[in-house]
Amino acid sequence: MIESSRPEPASVAALDAWTIRRGLSLTSVVQGLIVLLLTANLGRIPVLSTGESSAPLLINDIAVALMVSLSMAAGAATRSFRVDRAGLIGLLFAAIGASSALATAQRDGFSTVELALSLAYLARWLLYFGIYLALINIVRRRDVNAVWSAVEAVLLIFAGFGVVQAAFLPGFAQLVYPDSRAYLDWDIQGHRLVSTVLEPNIAGAMLLVGLLVQLACISVGVRVARWRPLLLFTALVLTLSRSGAAGLVAGVGTILLVRGLSRRLLRWIGVVTALVLVALPKLVAFAATYGKFSTGGSAAARVLSWIEALRVFREHPLFGIGFNTFGFVQERHGYERFGAAAYSSDGGLLFIAVLTGIVGVSVYIAMLWVIVRRCRTIWRDHEVPAEHRGLAIGAAAVIVGLCVDSVFVNSLLTTFVMELFWILCALTFSIANERPTATRDPRSAVTSFSSAPGFRLRS
Repeated sequence: MIESSRPEPASVAALDAWTIRRGLSLTSVVQGLIVLLLTANLGRIPVLSTGESSAPLLINDIAVALMVSLSMAAGAATRSFRVDRAGLIGLLFAAIGASSALATAQRDGFSTVELALSLAYLARWLLYFGIYLALINIVRRRDVNAVWSAVEAVLLIFAGFGVVQAAFLPGFAQLVYPDSRAYLDWDIQGHRLVSTVLEPNIAGAMLLVGLLVQLACISVGVRVARWRPLLLFTALVLTLSRSGAAGLVAGVGTILLVRGLSRRLLRWIGVVTALVLVALPKLVAFAATYGKFSTGGSAAARVLSWIEALRVFREHPLFGIGFNTFGFVQERHGYERFGAAAYSSDGGLLFIAVLTGIVGVSVYIAMLWVIVRRCRTIWRDHEVPAEHRGLAIGAAAVIVGLCVDSVFVNSLLTTFVMELFWILCALTFSIANERPTATRDPRSAVTSFSSAPGFRLRS
């Protein structure tokens, strides 16, 4: 691997010294905490509930909190904490969401519990966004491959178990939670792949992240064992997620736009196409069983949710209604809250506009654009190793793919998907900030908060 000729930032050098003195590797701890993502919805601890919706504490939430706390402790010990442009914009987005929620609570007369539930989700969003802020301070460029390998291992195990579950454990959510209420807690999914997340569309979005990165790596010539993308693709198909399929098409289109058709990628597409054609009769019958070719059912429900989201957005166009207030706002307009789905809506960026208005969604898009520009800088730099250029292309493809996927299911704001997304985005920071030509790129600058004597903010 090419070593950077750029001097290490003082905070990174101090962090290395701090970890060496304690005989531990922060990267190894991060890898271990990432593995706990596999627990997903199998470990839920109820905290707040309104009867129709709850804000449970997950084992994975605890793992993420430990990851963020570790970064904060390291920052305190080294007296330095870095925040880049995307991080600052993300914090601004959260502030807009909080302000909107408080304004809506006052306007509509929320109870203490309702306000607590709304702010609890905002706190959870900030916690998972904290993964990004934590990793840009912990992970070095030399550690990028190790951290992404942990993520990839989690997704492969997730997919492998999901394939077994789809074949032999139908109605898995009801097996795990026999007292759950159908269509309120967990929908009955039969033989669809839900794996440990217990929801096929969210499982599809998670698998999409890993699959797009692998395809991007293949496109730049990185050797990827064929069984890995084939397993992820098979698992994605078994979710029967139309949103996942749309996200895959958009993500692959992004890779092709950046790289064109490489021989290896073309071979992989050919193999997959052949397998799909062989299995097509069974796939069609399987999908028809769940009404995937019908314009009614979930498809009609999504259209209705988009219409309702547009109505709420028109009423509050500038700053929206705030995080997790959708169900309470709808109730005050005469709609009955029915299950956890009442608190969110499909639509992706449209729903973010509902929550935070034109101002908030513009800030969110600006944050994504900063990350995409960084990725473009990486993949254009041929001094960067191929696996890192592939990771950058994959990150850009994931951003596009998830924006399309979330039009049909609220994946952009789902914690499990956010964890994978923010890890991937943070790794692109580690690559860009230490790449050999970074000193010539003014966009590589970060903001450092130093608690040393003579506190200062420097860019």
